[in-house]
Amino acid sequence: MITPRMSYSCSRVQLTRSETKPITDFLSLRTPVQKMCVMNKARAALLSGLALASFFGTLTLQPGSAFGAEKPFEGTEVRALVFRSLDGDYIAGTLAPRLKSETGITLTVDQVPYEEVRAKQLADRAGAKRYDILNTTTEWSYEYRKFAAPLDAYIGKAGYPDIEQDDVIPFVWKAFNPGKKIAWMPYQPDTRLFFYRRDLLEAAGIQPPKTWDELIAAAKALTKPAADGKDAQYGFIFPGQRGWNLTLAWIPFVYSAGGDIFKDRKPAFDSKAGVDALNLLIQLKAYSSPDVISFGEHEVNQSVLHGQVAMGVSASAITPEIEAPDSPIKGKVASTGFPLQTADTKPKHSAALGGWAFGVSDYSKHKDAAAFVAMWLASRPIVTEMQTHGRQHAARLSMAKDSGLLAVNPHIPTIVEILSNAEIFFPGSQGAAIGELLNVRIGQAIAGELKPKEALDAAVNDINAYLASHPGE
Repeated sequence: MITPRMSYSCSRVQLTRSETKPITDFLSLRTPVQKMCVMNKARAALLSGLALASFFGTLTLQPGSAFGAEKPFEGTEVRALVFRSLDGDYIAGTLAPRLKSETGITLTVDQVPYEEVRAKQLADRAGAKRYDILNTTTEWSYEYRKFAAPLDAYIGKAGYPDIEQDDVIPFVWKAFNPGKKIAWMPYQPDTRLFFYRRDLLEAAGIQPPKTWDELIAAAKALTKPAADGKDAQYGFIFPGQRGWNLTLAWIPFVYSAGGDIFKDRKPAFDSKAGVDALNLLIQLKAYSSPDVISFGEHEVNQSVLHGQVAMGVSASAITPEIEAPDSPIKGKVASTGFPLQTADTKPKHSAALGGWAFGVSDYSKHKDAAAFVAMWLASRPIVTEMQTHGRQHAARLSMAKDSGLLAVNPHIPTIVEILSNAEIFFPGSQGAAIGELLNVRIGQAIAGELKPKEALDAAVNDINAYLASHPGE
C-alpha cells in the first residue's frame, strides 16, 4: 500500500521552455510539483557520472545472457497498465526505447493515477483484454493472481533475464509469491519508517528515542511555540487524517508493542498492543501540529521539509525528498526502525509492506514477450537504474550497498532493513476492502469520536462480518 500523493509524474506537469530554468532560478517555478520535476531532471544529470558508469557493463543484453543478435520478439507490442510515478516515467521515457533497440519489443506504457489503476485493470480483464503486463500492489496481488499467468517456466529459461531471486528482499518476494505459483516480479516495495532531525536532537542534548517513554519525553522537549519570527516547532508528526496513511502509521507501533494485526487471517489488532499504540498516537497529538488530524502524507512531508518537525513517521518515499539537492534539511535527518514500547519488547515485525510488482495477464496474446519484459524491468541492473533515476527507493538487498543509489538516498539501508522484517497487511483478496473498514475506526479513535478500545472492537465486528460474506481466497 503506497502513498499516492507521493508519486508525482513529470509527464503530467507541463513545463514551458521559460520554466525549465537553471537551479538558481528554481524558486520562480509556480508549483511544488514543477519544482520537483525540474530537480529530478537536474539530479539525474548530476548522477550520470556516479551511477551510469557502473551499469554500462551489465545493462545491455549480452549474447550469452539473452538472445544475442537474434530478436525473436521483433515487431511484438507489449502493452502495460502502470501506476503513474517517477518510475513509470523512467520506464516509458528511457527503458522502453532501450528495450525496443535490444529486443525488438515495443513496450507501450499506459500510466494512470493510483486511484484509477485497479478499476481500469479489472475493466480490461472483463472487456477489451488489451494489457499484457499487470501492475499490482500488495493489497491487490491476491485478487489479481486469479488472472495472472504463472512465470515459473520462464525463470532460468535460456535467453530470459536472470532475476537473481536471492537478491530480492526475501520477505518482499514471499509476500508477493506466497505459494507455489510465481506470478509477480517485485520492483517497488514501500513501507513506513521513523525519522528524526539529528541536528535538533543533538542541540537539545537528547538521544534518539529507543522506547515509547523516551519518544514522548523527546517530543515534549522538542515542541516549541512560534517566537522571534520563527514558526512553531513540533516534536512529532504523523498523518492523522482518516485513511490508509494513518492506519499504516499506527501499525508499526502495534508491532513495536509486540502485537499483530491479523493472525491466521483473523483480526488480532484489538489486543492491548493495538489499544496502547492508539493511545500513544493520541498522546503524541499534543506535540504535533494542531491540524494533524487533517494531515495526509503530503502535509506531513511538507511540514518536515519546511523544518517544522523534529521527529515523526512517514512513508519511506519521503526520504528522497528529504535528500533532494534543494532540500533545506538535506543531511540533517536520520531514519531508523520504530521505538519499542519497552526496552525488553520483542516485536515480530517492523512495519507493513506495500509496493508494486509486475506480472503477465493470463489473457495476453504475447505471454512469452510479456514475461521477458516483466523480468527485464525487475532485474537487478535495470531496477537499480530505475530507482536511482526514478523513485529512489529500495527493492533489493544489494541496493543497500549500491554507491549510485546511496548517493541520492542514504536512507536505503534503513529501508532495506525495515522491509526485511515487514508484514503484509492481510494475506488475501479481501485486504483492500477490510483495510478501508479498519481505516474508518482508526480515524474515529484519533479524532476522539470513539475511545481506542471501542474503535478496535467495532473494527473487528466490521471485518468479521465482511469476511463472513466475502470468503475470498
